[in-house]
Amino acid sequence: MTMDRRDFLGGMVAAGGLLALGSDRLFAAVAPGAPAGTLLNWDDAGTGAYAMVDRSTGGNTLVLISDGHALVIDTKSPLHGAAIRGDTEVLGGSASVTLLNTHHHGDHTGGNASFADVPSYAHTNAKPRIEAQLERYRRGGASADGSGTPLENLAPMVRRASSAWTAGLFTPEHLIGDEGTELTIGKRRVEISHFGAGHTDNDLVAMIPSLNLMHTGDLVFSGLHSFYDPNGGYSARGWIESLEQTLALCDSETVVIPGHGEVGDRSIIQAEIRYHSKLIEAVQAEIDKGTSKENAQEMSWAFMEGLEFESIRARAIGAVYDELSGG
Repeated sequence: MTMDRRDFLGGMVAAGGLLALGSDRLFAAVAPGAPAGTLLNWDDAGTGAYAMVDRSTGGNTLVLISDGHALVIDTKSPLHGAAIRGDTEVLGGSASVTLLNTHHHGDHTGGNASFADVPSYAHTNAKPRIEAQLERYRRGGASADGSGTPLENLAPMVRRASSAWTAGLFTPEHLIGDEGTELTIGKRRVEISHFGAGHTDNDLVAMIPSLNLMHTGDLVFSGLHSFYDPNGGYSARGWIESLEQTLALCDSETVVIPGHGEVGDRSIIQAEIRYHSKLIEAVQAEIDKGTSKENAQEMSWAFMEGLEFESIRARAIGAVYDELSGG
């Protein structure tokens, strides 16, 4: 880490700005051709686009650089947010930065405080949910530990800063309604869509037409069980509808960055649709037979075989059971 970079990151922490690494890659690693000094493992996602794809550290992040401007989509944890902001400066030079959150969950917004000084966007329903997570962000900052990784020098600064964090440092200032919006990042147009309640009630999908590149947020869990948050405004049926509209934005060449899991093409959206469709069908069959929620949660079906995030399988079954039964 150079002194200039350390000074930059230290300044971000001091200002109140600033939540781990490994990578499942479809893209080639950026390292050989990327500017020196990045802390994280970035993959080349197209001209000026870089993806940080890592199941172990929270939601997948995308950085888009174009003509003196940069867009960051999702910020992982407080510790990673500091590294993402610093790496964006390395990848984009003096580019002006904009932040977009695909939804409110802490593993996608935990690093927002490192972007408190830039224009930031989220769905309008995300605002109160992000504000309500301040204590989670503080706990994440207070426990930041980059030991044995390139982030270990950032962790003490994040821990020191965390007690002074306020909700405003994490809450995006520009709120997107149900009609969606469009951002211009340098020469790139970014189409942002909201298709109703799905994974949450504030999911956004970002499409970059000129790169045929999409970030779905947590509407897609690639190769994994899907996470249902009972307090996030989810809808299993709505999730399918949102995915169908997301799929309609793709062609056979679209590169799809999911919220979690491996990057793929439109087939990972199709797989997610099948997952929720079959889950609804299977759970409804158990409800019709009089199976209790607790017993249903112990079950598994063929469509679930081979998926990771096994620890959240029962949660998904229970959430769908509640929705279908009115529980």
